[in-house]
Amino acid sequence: MKLVRINTRKNKIKTQEIEKDTPYYLLGARGLTSTLVFEEVPPKCDPLGKDNKLIISNGLLTGSPFPNSGRTSVGGKSPLTSGIKEANVGGRGAMMLAQHGIRALVLEECADTWKIIIIDEKGIHIEDGVDYVGLGNYDLHSNLYERFGKRIAIYSIGLAGEHKMKASTIAANDLQGYPSRHAARGGLGAVMGSKKIKAIIIKPSKKSQVEMNDIKKFREISKPLAKTLATSKETFSIFGTPLMVHAMSEYGGLPTESFRKGSYEHADKISGEKLHELIMERSGKNRLACSPTCVIRCSNLVKNEKGEHITSSLEYETMAMNGSNLLIDDLDVLAQIDHNCDNLGIDTIEFGCTMGVAMDAGKIQWGNEEQVFEIMEEIKKGSERGHLYGNGVCHLADEINFERIPQVKGQGMSAYDPRVFKGMGVTFATSPMGADHTAGAAIAGRSARSGKDYGDLNENKGKLELSYELQIYTTVLDSMGCCYFIGPSYETMKIVADALNAMYDVQLTRKDVINIGRDILKKEILFNTKAGISEDTNDLPRFFREESSDPVNLKVDLPSEDFKTFWERLKK
Repeated sequence: MKLVRINTRKNKIKTQEIEKDTPYYLLGARGLTSTLVFEEVPPKCDPLGKDNKLIISNGLLTGSPFPNSGRTSVGGKSPLTSGIKEANVGGRGAMMLAQHGIRALVLEECADTWKIIIIDEKGIHIEDGVDYVGLGNYDLHSNLYERFGKRIAIYSIGLAGEHKMKASTIAANDLQGYPSRHAARGGLGAVMGSKKIKAIIIKPSKKSQVEMNDIKKFREISKPLAKTLATSKETFSIFGTPLMVHAMSEYGGLPTESFRKGSYEHADKISGEKLHELIMERSGKNRLACSPTCVIRCSNLVKNEKGEHITSSLEYETMAMNGSNLLIDDLDVLAQIDHNCDNLGIDTIEFGCTMGVAMDAGKIQWGNEEQVFEIMEEIKKGSERGHLYGNGVCHLADEINFERIPQVKGQGMSAYDPRVFKGMGVTFATSPMGADHTAGAAIAGRSARSGKDYGDLNENKGKLELSYELQIYTTVLDSMGCCYFIGPSYETMKIVADALNAMYDVQLTRKDVINIGRDILKKEILFNTKAGISEDTNDLPRFFREESSDPVNLKVDLPSEDFKTFWERLKK
């Protein structure tokens, strides 16, 4: 496998072989992106300046038949949090990069003119990209398919990334060809925009360069896991993540009116069951894979009344943060918001959080979808008003002098009320990434190891340890290129160790694999410390301690000191 450095200003490409017994040999995806940021990016640099780097990396198991192992990690210093950031995404790209023998692309410096990068059988080429400037992701991908064929993989930015807005994303095309998968959190699309790279195009490789030491042994490990996931996740495959809308409202933890309530009276109108009904009525699709080797297949494709595609992978977080959070109860409206965000290249979670604060502050009427779409048009234009709303919830709050902000470390909170989801609250407060649910998703019913009692969902018992373990195991899965839906658990770490041993001819134990996660988190935390993001930022907004949630009457009541000393565990 190769590490490819691309100087975007000088158009110079340098290739480095990743060989056995070299430092990066057992680093992939988040492990590699965070290591490179830690080692090479000045912690206090301008996230949109020449010293920041954008790293696009596949995982250690990507390119293999291991289930759900086709995700890409994108890393850099976040313009949203000013700390280290990794956002991962499905789509075609990770597998195709691996097949070309590429573990990671490192974009360095800042180009003077817009460019595209093309990867094919002959190598890597940089071409003028000015003709693609001003295109949203949908038109951009259509144009690239016409030029390069429909089998390509694409990483791209939309207008928000071009405008270097801090909530902008990097899009990846899905298996159906739509720009629906996004490395969304942390504003890394703005970093790609600062490099003036509009798109990276990967043509199919004639022969995979992924090497497997013992494919027979590997399949003995991966096949049982794939079979177990396919059968145990059957309901999830049918309804996908939107299935959680109704359940979260029942728990009292569904963000409603910018986290003023936890239950939504119209939750049934935007539930996973209602979405499934709509998809079936309109001949949409469910059970879609987000990337190659996915066996859970929890994605969907939504059509309008005319049978035309609106959006793909309409997920729980998007529906909650732009639905109940804004008092919008129309699935067609939510699908259009998702489509527009995908086209603009803007994070649906950060956008919904920002709109919620705007409504809470009286700048927009609750439930006013027309005003939401008007703001999206301003983001598209790159106007002053567009930047007001496209730079994230903290930027808006600062500009309008509003203090009640659901955020941690500058990143808007995702769709789980931390007063109810106590373990998720710990993850929100302590993750190096900001209020990021994917860092250690302590959702209802999730345990980090069999037989261990982590307490009930809405009580503090066991939640510090639950979040700690989930964050370590999730970091490992991120580094493998795996979706965390396969299970961030102590038991899964043994399966991962066995798979790595069969693939790479190494002798790793479960403890070795867990230490991979621990070491990555140590680097991320140390980078943030050097960037000025200390343990004092490990906390939740004050209003979660002062305001009781409605209707379950809960508050965040873990001591702030427990959050601030949380990562002392890594020293043991």
